[in-house]
Amino acid sequence: MARTRRVGTPRAPTHPEVEGPLFRVVLPPTPKSVGVARWLIGEWCAPWVRAEEVQDDTVESVLLLASEVITNAVVHGAGMVHVSLDRPAAATLRIEVADDGGGMPLIGAQREDAESGRGMAMVELLSSRWGTDLAVGPLGKMVWFEVAVD
Repeated sequence: MARTRRVGTPRAPTHPEVEGPLFRVVLPPTPKSVGVARWLIGEWCAPWVRAEEVQDDTVESVLLLASEVITNAVVHGAGMVHVSLDRPAAATLRIEVADDGGGMPLIGAQREDAESGRGMAMVELLSSRWGTDLAVGPLGKMVWFEVAVD
């Protein structure tokens, strides 16, 4: 069962006094966690869509990319999967996914008939920027991406 810890509340970006991620969840490394995280992120973004601060298409891109990065953590990582959502600026949504596994995500050439291996290429294409951080625990890593709010 997933445990959710919310830090702060959904907020307009005009409240800089709230520091840290707006939303954080720790999920087990199972395929079901990808769908759970998608749903939670979508629900958390819904007030911004209703207030017309964030477009539906932007949230859909965030959900697609989050699915890819969380799937990588489940398939290639180790331990629990930590997912957080932040809105560090009015024009940016940021997702961070951390796990205890080693290794870094790669963007590689794929055969046209390959059934997997395109996730990070999509992150590269659809995000404003992305990166990795190895300073997460003794063995882990964090993969993050940002999507511009239109």
